[in-house]
Amino acid sequence: MVEIFLGKRIRSYMTLICAILVLFYVINGLIYLFAIMYLLIKKSKKDDSQNNTYPFVSIIIPSRNEIKNIIKCLECLKNQSYPSDKFEIIPVNDASEDGTDKILNQMAENDPHIQPVHIPVSKRKNQGKLNAIDMGIQHARGEIIITTDADIWMEPNWMGHMVKGFDSNTGLIIGMTLDEFSNHPVHAFQALDGAGIRIIAAALAEINKPITCQGSNLAFRKEAYIQVRERVLALATSCGNREWLMQEIDLATDWKIKTQLHPESIAHTYSPDTWRALINQRSRWASTGKNYSKLSVRLYLTLIYFSLLAFIVGPFVLGAQMSGIIWGMKLLIDLAVALAVIKAIHQPRLLYAFPLVFFLQPIMVVITAFLGTFGLYRWK
Repeated sequence: MVEIFLGKRIRSYMTLICAILVLFYVINGLIYLFAIMYLLIKKSKKDDSQNNTYPFVSIIIPSRNEIKNIIKCLECLKNQSYPSDKFEIIPVNDASEDGTDKILNQMAENDPHIQPVHIPVSKRKNQGKLNAIDMGIQHARGEIIITTDADIWMEPNWMGHMVKGFDSNTGLIIGMTLDEFSNHPVHAFQALDGAGIRIIAAALAEINKPITCQGSNLAFRKEAYIQVRERVLALATSCGNREWLMQEIDLATDWKIKTQLHPESIAHTYSPDTWRALINQRSRWASTGKNYSKLSVRLYLTLIYFSLLAFIVGPFVLGAQMSGIIWGMKLLIDLAVALAVIKAIHQPRLLYAFPLVFFLQPIMVVITAFLGTFGLYRWK
């Protein structure tokens, strides 16, 4: 009798916990919807075409063993429509072992915009990309710094649109990076799920709640970087370094953080080709969560984790009827958010990936958050 009572009591507690977590998920989804719609309305009313100033821009590209990607990236940057005397390209060779250094030197001989910086193995630090970015900034002449990655390509007007987002109060601009969509399941999943993560991050930044950003398309004032440099370098790890820059500018300065969603400001990349590679990439990203300075952000990310876990364990705890209800609520919220994301980036074909993301996202988040928290991932 006691065992039956305890079993029922434990089941009741677990049901209550699952219900609370699902309610959090629903409320959080509604907040996402509000933030995305606010972002779209705000961007639709803004006309940045009158901003015709051209500050000097330094583009920093941290590169380690990127011989397969760096040429395409540099060709895109060389062909930018921005005034040719107003920008420089600083690829930072981070102790590459595949001949990246030779390619950079050859391209620099043919184009004065390209000013490579080489970090020898003896001076390489365990700070991931941020050490390379910091080295690049030390050589940079630009008032505006834009960071990107070697496996990125962009439209000819990309730089101009990223710069147009700055006003006198703006210290950092979060740009969008989208993964190329294909019928390959991994690519399809990453294209929609990755776009969702980035649009939600941009929307939260617009309501003064920045949580994360994509370093492959990030612009900031050199002055703002100098203000927080020491703190950012102290936080640096192998991943998420540019998130610390955003975090410190938000917490320690009066600069504003904004987003840029113009279609020509979007950077493009390819996602990993296998589920194993994607899980490893997401685990690296997740590893940064425990290092956020704001307790509220860490708590928020923890609740996201357990709310998704509730959808996985729900069928084993709540029974078929209740599980059907909570998954139905998830379907409505996820579909609404997905449609808002697709509208924001003008990519209707991504809707084909929705069933895949709907079912696999909770599993992906739970697995990669665990692996990232305990350092069970491989760096490049």
